[in-house]
Amino acid sequence: MTVALWLGSSAPLRSIRWLDGALATAAKCGRATAIAAGDPAWLDLAADRATRAGLPSIGVPTELQLDYLGWAQVLAALVRQLGASTVLVDEASRPERAPEVAALAELLDAAQLTHVVALAPDGAVLHASRIAGGDLQTCRIGGPAVVGLRIAGKEIDEYPTPTPSAAMRRLDLAALDLDPGVLHYRALPPRAGREPRRTFERVADHLAVHVIRRPRDQQDNPET
Repeated sequence: MTVALWLGSSAPLRSIRWLDGALATAAKCGRATAIAAGDPAWLDLAADRATRAGLPSIGVPTELQLDYLGWAQVLAALVRQLGASTVLVDEASRPERAPEVAALAELLDAAQLTHVVALAPDGAVLHASRIAGGDLQTCRIGGPAVVGLRIAGKEIDEYPTPTPSAAMRRLDLAALDLDPGVLHYRALPPRAGREPRRTFERVADHLAVHVIRRPRDQQDNPET
């Protein structure tokens, strides 16, 4: 069984334990490769955690900020190049990972399974436990599938700042037969920055809650 593990396009918003848990789960599944995309700092972190888990890794350096469909196209190209039949996704680290599971499964014509909290390989079959509402379901995965993991790793107090690693194989988009100009159509629109409020406006807002408003008749007749 050849397995690809998608770590995402940016560093985890939650504890790094979710990243470590996904890596540890993939390491149990035989031939597994961790995949990440994005800026150099994130790729260094992904390479460091993958090396600690004993997994080879591939990074796609890019400054593109894509939506879930765009990243699914990048990952699908990598999965096909690796010849992986099963794709695991670190679904817990960031909220956008869940729609990426669905988009990737559609591109690969594979089954999808989300909210998986336990995964155990048994030859060519994977036994998965997933949360469905308030129930715990057990599933057998025997064919091409994209699996969203929500499995935490061991507790850690802190982790050292990762340094650039030569262990990660880096591929650009051209090596995956992907055109950045085409992917640009899947780019997220830039967030409009709010114009900073001037100081006196902020002070007025704070004071407004302490001002005692007089009735309108008293405002019209100051002598009363």
